[in-house]
Amino acid sequence: MNILKGIWILLASIMLSLGVFGCAATNDNNAGSDSDTDVDSDTDTDSDTDTDSDTDTDTTGDGGDTVCDEQDFIIDESPVRLVWLLDNSGSMAGTNIAAAKTAVNNILSIWGGSQIQFGFDYYPVGSAVNTTIPIAPAPGTEAAITAQVNSLMGTGGTPTFEAMSNYLTFGYAAGFPEAGIDCYLVLVTDGMPNNGTPADYTNLTTSILANAVKTIAIGFNYTSATLDAVANSGGMTAPYNVPINATDSTTLQNAFNDIANTVITCIFDVQSPDATADPDNVNFYFDGVVVPMNDGCGGSGEGWQWVDAAHTQVEFCPVSCDELQDGDPPDISAAWGCPTVLE
Repeated sequence: MNILKGIWILLASIMLSLGVFGCAATNDNNAGSDSDTDVDSDTDTDSDTDTDSDTDTDTTGDGGDTVCDEQDFIIDESPVRLVWLLDNSGSMAGTNIAAAKTAVNNILSIWGGSQIQFGFDYYPVGSAVNTTIPIAPAPGTEAAITAQVNSLMGTGGTPTFEAMSNYLTFGYAAGFPEAGIDCYLVLVTDGMPNNGTPADYTNLTTSILANAVKTIAIGFNYTSATLDAVANSGGMTAPYNVPINATDSTTLQNAFNDIANTVITCIFDVQSPDATADPDNVNFYFDGVVVPMNDGCGGSGEGWQWVDAAHTQVEFCPVSCDELQDGDPPDISAAWGCPTVLE
């Protein structure tokens, strides 16, 4: 019996050492039968299932991108109308009228076909003035103006007041003025007018300005209080609020050229956009590079802005405008369908 009892104790010890009884190793943290049942069934459900389907509006065409439905449309430079009113009195005969012819013809060769639409008027006609403008401002008037100015000889008196008064009458010059178009009258004279005080000329020029025509005065070897009154009341800012002094064809041409540079604008008319065009989805490009919208033209001075609430005109800001007016201007294009790029 003692032998059997010893055998049993020996077997029990062996089984305990082998872990045959389930609770024998509860304090052994390294035992193979611990309660960690991790079979990689943790609750981390990251299976790279984020919902970013890249639905941006870029135009690269990748995968599921939505491409802007961009469509081109036309913009044209808004015209500027400028009329020369040339004193053709007897004192202009000879070198003065010859200088004026040279200056006018040279400016037409430089600026002809540009945004500026030129017209031409002169006085006197006999002892009176024209009853309708000889050449109203319009595209393609250069040849007609050249022929007209080259025919002038300089004769008669100086009815400046009567000649300027024609511009108080709508219809004297077709399209001058016209709503939405900047209009300028450039007076070139070399002597005292037949009648009218400086106060009379102030009132006259102010009334012409009220008709939406600004006046610039050029004295050709001539200065006077009368000419001062015209320049002061013409609606122009410095330096054109005083008379310009010219002494020969070169200085007269320089004056014309400076005026042309001043009056030209960077306003463009939006031509025939599609009825579905959205003004918040419009972009303009210089040589294919987008020009950002800059409402108010602040900051860098680059960009563009709408001129009117109806979105029929766009104006390029000063720095971008300079690009358009330099010797090698960029190609301008316009399109809608993509969100407007802002500065």
